[in-house]
Amino acid sequence: MTQSYRWNVADHAAGYDADAERIHPHYLEIQEAILARISRPKDADFLFVDLGGGSGRLAEKFLDRFWQAGAIVIDQSEAFLDIAAARLARFAGRGKCLVSRLQDDWTVKLTEAPTVIVSMSAIHHLDPAEKQQLYQRCYDVLTPLGMLLNGDEIRAEDDAEYRTAVETWAAHMRHIVAAGLVNETMRPMLEKWEDLNVTHFGEPRTSGDDCHETIAAQLGYFCACGFRSVGIPWQQEMWAVMEGIK
Repeated sequence: MTQSYRWNVADHAAGYDADAERIHPHYLEIQEAILARISRPKDADFLFVDLGGGSGRLAEKFLDRFWQAGAIVIDQSEAFLDIAAARLARFAGRGKCLVSRLQDDWTVKLTEAPTVIVSMSAIHHLDPAEKQQLYQRCYDVLTPLGMLLNGDEIRAEDDAEYRTAVETWAAHMRHIVAAGLVNETMRPMLEKWEDLNVTHFGEPRTSGDDCHETIAAQLGYFCACGFRSVGIPWQQEMWAVMEGIK
């Protein structure tokens, strides 16, 4: 376990798990938008993979909805996966966890091909080359007609519009901190987010930072990988669900 990775600290993982719905203005809405795109029978037997799935909240909702399917939460944070494993224990083996960075070849650890791969608020931490490599892995490992759904942070084409969006989110974070709506563990992490994304707006980003890219750029990556159908079934402010069908 790489202790320097901020989400490998148990208190940080637990803090975000508890407060995510307040920190992220569209947390629940994006989860529902992702699940709504999975047009499979509720008793279908197929594999769902959540990349950067953290504490397993989205996988839990999936397993409740699709009661014969299996789910694997992939994350590099063992602290998050400890929470996810406890959350998914009630599904009698249908919910599993796998430790891996998204940049590494997690596909070799799968025992069957997934029909649905999802991610939420994770892939934007990869730099452009890493995103393209990840999307290609997703395409290659998916079953025919399988789907990739990435509900993530995006940036506007226009710098001024993008800056307004990050400033609006920073103001939201300041409000929930001042109102005591998040635990103290999260305060310095939210302050650091504002420093990186507002105070140092426009400065170079590296892998692990918020490497926001436009919808057009990312759908271009999807098409370059081979996805035959791409689109945006949901978008609000600086978040979107990006979809690709193999």
